[in-house]
Amino acid sequence: MKRKYSLFSHTSATVAAGLIIFQVVSGLAVAMNIVFPLAQRSANDLAIVLVLSARTWQESSAEKREDLEQELYKSHGLRISSVTHPLEETPSNYPYLDFLRTALNKSLPENQNLRLISDANEHFQVEFQQQGELIHFDLSKSILGPKPIVALAWTLLAGFLSTLIITWLLAGRITAPVARLLKAVRRIGQGEQPPKLPETGGFELAELAQAFNNSSQQLQARRENQTTLLAGISHDLRSPLARMKMALGVLAEEQSSPMIQRMERDIAEMDSLIGSQLELARAQEQEAAKTTDIKQLLTDVMDGSEAREPGRLMLRICTQGTINVAQVSLRRCLDNLITNALRYSGQGKVEVVCRQYHNAFCISVRDRGPGIPEDLIENIFRPFFRIESSRNRSTGGCGLGLAITRQLAETHGWYVAIKNRRGGGVSAWLIIL
Repeated sequence: MKRKYSLFSHTSATVAAGLIIFQVVSGLAVAMNIVFPLAQRSANDLAIVLVLSARTWQESSAEKREDLEQELYKSHGLRISSVTHPLEETPSNYPYLDFLRTALNKSLPENQNLRLISDANEHFQVEFQQQGELIHFDLSKSILGPKPIVALAWTLLAGFLSTLIITWLLAGRITAPVARLLKAVRRIGQGEQPPKLPETGGFELAELAQAFNNSSQQLQARRENQTTLLAGISHDLRSPLARMKMALGVLAEEQSSPMIQRMERDIAEMDSLIGSQLELARAQEQEAAKTTDIKQLLTDVMDGSEAREPGRLMLRICTQGTINVAQVSLRRCLDNLITNALRYSGQGKVEVVCRQYHNAFCISVRDRGPGIPEDLIENIFRPFFRIESSRNRSTGGCGLGLAITRQLAETHGWYVAIKNRRGGGVSAWLIIL
């Protein structure tokens, strides 16, 4: 199965990756061409100061050494002394020490026991030999002045945060019209008429919104025309059918005939077919939801079916509480499923079970009839579709019950499905989210 991803996440990832790559490349360019050369130059200058200071201090008398020490501390923040025990050099991740070590190695003769550490007091400790004497320097890191590494780090951090904000805003601006379009399409699928989309933004998005608005209005007009046409056909057909039924009734009173009875059944079947067609068309109109006691609703539906087929229904409710649902549409769906199960399960029992899983109510109608071929299960929701042998007009119905159920479910955001049961029969599921 192909992996799905949202347009928002894809756009965000693309924009963020591009900006982050740009920042990394820019940071490397700044580091290689500005930060590192400045650090090397600063290390070279400090190395020269240290070597000259050590040489001058060593060659000075005791009185002049004190004056030189004061001058070095005042001018450069350096403390100089002669020690007998060398430093214990520990590994340091301070990059400046590497530059300073390289610069001192260039300025000092070989084998001068050079040692550099960065202590916990924000000081550098530097030792090297000068004419057989071990010279020790203590200097504060603050003498380095500007900190390009810190500046670069802050710049990259600010750039990263800016990237996140820009990515979020840009992706939201791109995906917001698509999200509005998706919401409107779903409302059309539920039989509603969504409000007009704003025809603003980029040229392509404005054109898309305008095309959608026009299509939505045309579709709504077609639905209204279809409903009006079906209502007119229903009225025009049912009026002569009623007159024919009355005339046949009069004839039946005068003379009973099998042909008259057959004509009465045909008229009743035609009337039922017209009613089902109208009901299928009206199933595309969404009904307002109401707070409903699910147990009471199921009991009422079962009582109505039990009156037609006494002793064949069993109800099992494994939940309590209320649900916000379209009552009439739900009753119609359940009645269709129960009627379908009673019709095609012979004289067997039909069980209706209701369970609740988190916020979803699952109602199943189970029978032990002949079952349905697997390749035809989805087709039975099509209008007028019939399965051969047991499912023909002699069993009743006009092939629209399950089509009406599926249309009502889709209009109200429910889910309906039918599966074969182990041991025979089918289980029809209605899931209300």
